[in-house]
Amino acid sequence: MTRKERLWAVHKGEDPDRIPVKLWALTKNQKLLHPDYQRIYDLAIEKTDLFGSTGFPFNIYHGTKTENVYSGRVEKHSDDWNAHITVMHTPGGDLQSTYLSPTKAYAGLTTEYFIKDADDLKKILMLDYEPYPITDLSHYEDKLAEMGDTGITHIGITHPAYMLYNLMGSELLGYLLYDEPELMYEVVSVFGKRLNDHIKDIIDAGIGKYGPFVFAYVGPELFIPPLVSYDIFEKYCFDIDKKNHDIIKNAGGYVWVHCHNKVGKLIPRFADMGVDVLNPIEPPPAGDCTIEEAVEAAAGRITLEGNIEIADLLYKDKDYICNFLDNTVRVGSAYKRFILCPSTGYMEYLNPTEKFIDNLITYVNYGVELAEKYAK
Repeated sequence: MTRKERLWAVHKGEDPDRIPVKLWALTKNQKLLHPDYQRIYDLAIEKTDLFGSTGFPFNIYHGTKTENVYSGRVEKHSDDWNAHITVMHTPGGDLQSTYLSPTKAYAGLTTEYFIKDADDLKKILMLDYEPYPITDLSHYEDKLAEMGDTGITHIGITHPAYMLYNLMGSELLGYLLYDEPELMYEVVSVFGKRLNDHIKDIIDAGIGKYGPFVFAYVGPELFIPPLVSYDIFEKYCFDIDKKNHDIIKNAGGYVWVHCHNKVGKLIPRFADMGVDVLNPIEPPPAGDCTIEEAVEAAAGRITLEGNIEIADLLYKDKDYICNFLDNTVRVGSAYKRFILCPSTGYMEYLNPTEKFIDNLITYVNYGVELAEKYAK
């Protein structure tokens, strides 16, 4: 099989020649954060099963109605941080957020969210909304050509519940789910309908003429325990997302979902909602199930992706990595619907240690070797 054929096999629930090996966030021709990543990039481009990604214009809050919605400014917060202050102008009044971007590091943080209370959330629904027209598929066609037989391309979409979270953060989310359940569900339902229409527009534009397609998104991890109850997951994720999945599946497409955290009890529910690939199944202690338990829960109904914790690649010795890989690939190969993958991107650290680079190289080389071994 080509790498493309192998990945399509596991997305479709068919038997691959061997399980795919993925290095998350590796894409062709990407900019490297540090020269030391060049070795792992070159190796992974040669050996791993590649994923490309693209998307279509979409804004779940106001769509194309961007004129006079935002204004902003940048202020010096300290020697290490700049404050990016954004004001959203709504018919009900202004909303403000603040994001601190580092001057000497990589990751920033939000210190102020647009939504401070229920009245602010109502203002979001006052914004005029008009969907982006989907008329040009050329960038998707270009991405497919770039990938060739080396891998497949995911179509990225947003997640209604996650976009609700992005307006307010986890603390206020928890309070408003309890204090304002009807308002919260109204907003996520509106978002869900807008995404529903967006997906239909992409399909109606003819995405299927290029062959099988995959829609991919992140977000459910913020709507599972311990932040919220399983009942909230059912209402805000399962019920809303399944409507979108049904549209995709009925059109012959596939669904890839990213959900960190303890998902052991939810694997069957993700299968029920039409998810074809669930990423990134994490072993304990970050996750709540071993690879053996995850496979048992999946019961052949869903492809599992992951089981390699990025922290292990950062800190563990080579012998530990090799032993863990051996068990993971052995069990995953017997299951067949499995993609070996770290729990997060390989290039998340500005100054990678030599140990991290060495462990990444071990992961790719030994992971592919084991995948071929256990396929026999």
